[in-house]
Amino acid sequence: MIYFKKFFVKMIHLNNWTLVFATISLVLISSYFIYFIEPETFTSPFEGLWWTMTTVATVGYGDVSPTTVSGKIFAMFLYVIGIGLMTIFIGKVIDFFSLRKRLKEEGKLKITANDHIILINWTKRASITLDELLTTFDSIHVVIIDEELAKTPLLHERVDFVSGNPADVETLKRANVLSAKSVMIFSPDGRMTTSQADGHTLLIASTIEGIGKENNQNIYTICEVANSQHMNAFLHANVEEFITANDTAAHLAARSIIYNGSSEIIRQLTSHQGYDLYSIDPQPEWKTYEDARKVLSEKGALLISDGSDLSIINNLSKKVKSDTKLFIICNSDTYSKIIS
Repeated sequence: MIYFKKFFVKMIHLNNWTLVFATISLVLISSYFIYFIEPETFTSPFEGLWWTMTTVATVGYGDVSPTTVSGKIFAMFLYVIGIGLMTIFIGKVIDFFSLRKRLKEEGKLKITANDHIILINWTKRASITLDELLTTFDSIHVVIIDEELAKTPLLHERVDFVSGNPADVETLKRANVLSAKSVMIFSPDGRMTTSQADGHTLLIASTIEGIGKENNQNIYTICEVANSQHMNAFLHANVEEFITANDTAAHLAARSIIYNGSSEIIRQLTSHQGYDLYSIDPQPEWKTYEDARKVLSEKGALLISDGSDLSIINNLSKKVKSDTKLFIICNSDTYSKIIS
């Protein structure tokens, strides 16, 4: 028993790949060895493999078993060594998945997803955005980056978490930023002045743009700006889009006061309920904006802009560029028909 104890202690501390090799070798060798000892009972190496697997896995169907003394002695050896080794092997596998699950929740694993959305800084607005993304888009994959969270804020099959400083290159690379569809940087919640918050956001955006330049790749970056007076600084960092939450809310409030009901229209266009805002690629047969407007109107969609250009309503005869993005308003069923 002392020797067996020493043997299994050594097995437990084996390198994982060595343990895998030892377990597979034992199973294969045992399969051929029992076939060699009792060819009448085990008519093929596969029969030996079947018996070995049911033995070391402690299933023991009993449909085939050794009948000779030598076969039974070998079986007893396999009961002790084989079952013990397989138990250690299964335990190692369970430990591996448990460790991986813990590291994933703690945001310590490298992300391998492609065409995903990255949300930087976990705030209340980030939480609402994440919920909207998961609810509206069935196939979107989201990665959250935050340095203060101890573990992922949401356990979801389409959500990953990366723990670390978002202004650090290694953290962004762990989030696979070069393969991301877009990156949204949220302004920190109530922990800084507007200048400090925007400086923090700008530092992250500059780091992302730097990674993109080093790899000759454009990373589409959207920033939440706490103070619109800092907008020029973000323009110099080549940030593609800005969201000024405070200014937007103030402008919307003013419009709602003068034009009652306008806030409800905006709310619907920024939620997954009813009619929504969608982006589509132009079709080859759409030569002008008028062509696009007519076709889309017949399908139940309203063409409103070419990218951020809302003036196309006054330039319907203008040619549509093939590489542009058209924005439309429609319901989800209509959008599905259009893109199909």
